[in-house]
Amino acid sequence: MSLNQILAITESVGINDQRFVGQVLSRNQRISTSEILTVVPFQFTLSPMKYLYYSQNRDVLANLRYFDKALTQYLNFGATGWVNYIAYQGNMNAGQIAACQWQTSSANKTLVLGSLPSISSSSYIVRAGDFCQVGLYSYIATADVQRGGGTTVNIPVHRNLLQAVASPVNAVIGQYGTTVSMGGSSYTGVTFPVILREYPTYTLMPITDDSFIAWDGNFVAFEAVTT
Repeated sequence: MSLNQILAITESVGINDQRFVGQVLSRNQRISTSEILTVVPFQFTLSPMKYLYYSQNRDVLANLRYFDKALTQYLNFGATGWVNYIAYQGNMNAGQIAACQWQTSSANKTLVLGSLPSISSSSYIVRAGDFCQVGLYSYIATADVQRGGGTTVNIPVHRNLLQAVASPVNAVIGQYGTTVSMGGSSYTGVTFPVILREYPTYTLMPITDDSFIAWDGNFVAFEAVTT
């Protein structure tokens, strides 16, 4: 929970969701590229504000100290004031999303969504940029997908499916739906398993009867992909 508390008071969030691509520029100014296939992990750089009261946040420090740079934490943008990052853009409501399920035919860069609601065939199931969570991991839709008339829809996403869908699993899209158990808890909306790569130290800045916590840098959280 502690990293979510940091996210909630963060002044800015840097996001890296790029592929691992190399470039070479030749002497005659021709550019060539090559790509190493990876899991394309999400990386978040959190810049927290520096005016937390020490007396009110010693539990936050204790939790951060426990997880340190060794254990997985879970970032939930919907519950921390950053819902705009993962906000759903399509035409389904929260209940309709919760009733949908990811299908076992999901593979590679295509997610298959079933148990679709009875809405207009021209309604959008997702729009490009929507976040879709399958099990532990999240994917970004790369195209608009309409309901159509079938029993399922195919959603193209930005990276390969990291964990096969052994049996239909409840959908999580944007800020809607309930995740599978993540570290013993379930979350509402898209949630990222992360491990800190950068964990700043802090300085206590004295004020009357208390101190402010001033961090010496940013928290850098890297998606923990274990499959």
